[in-house]
Amino acid sequence: MVKKLLRFFAYFAFFILALIYFAPKESIYYLLEHELKTYSVVISDETLQDKGLTLSIQNAALYVKSIESAKIKNCDVTLLLLYNSLNASDITLSESLKSFVPLKIESLAFTQSIFDPLHLHIHALGAFGEAKGSVNLLERTIHIDFTASELMQKEYKNALREFTKSQEGGLVYDKAF
Repeated sequence: MVKKLLRFFAYFAFFILALIYFAPKESIYYLLEHELKTYSVVISDETLQDKGLTLSIQNAALYVKSIESAKIKNCDVTLLLLYNSLNASDITLSESLKSFVPLKIESLAFTQSIFDPLHLHIHALGAFGEAKGSVNLLERTIHIDFTASELMQKEYKNALREFTKSQEGGLVYDKAF
């Protein structure tokens, strides 16, 4: 009986891993890209590479309402059913944003887990400082704890006005969408 149960779980785990490995990740990406167009967001000039468990996106240009907003050098998308993540690195924002924020973002990560399916967790690190937060998908709210870099505090004080001071001394951004 125990052998049959172990064999069942082994086959089940193998089936799930095979399903994830052979999933049409590029087709899912193009479906997402098509859905983003309805919000006037276009991703172009990208190179896709299916790496088994992840989809790697290289050299993507992000356009919002036909205006180039960012260039993303590397992005890895992992869809594991129980844990999904998007990790982008080496992001350069458009020159038109230079007066509002520093243009360089070292890393940006979005994660979602089956243990907390209604929250999308965010972590960003760049010349602006560090930001950690979450998006509540049910209540449609966003909460970000922000630690501003010295560069941000000196040269981009106007951008920090959107944030409120927390009791711990950091900056917080809360918004409903």
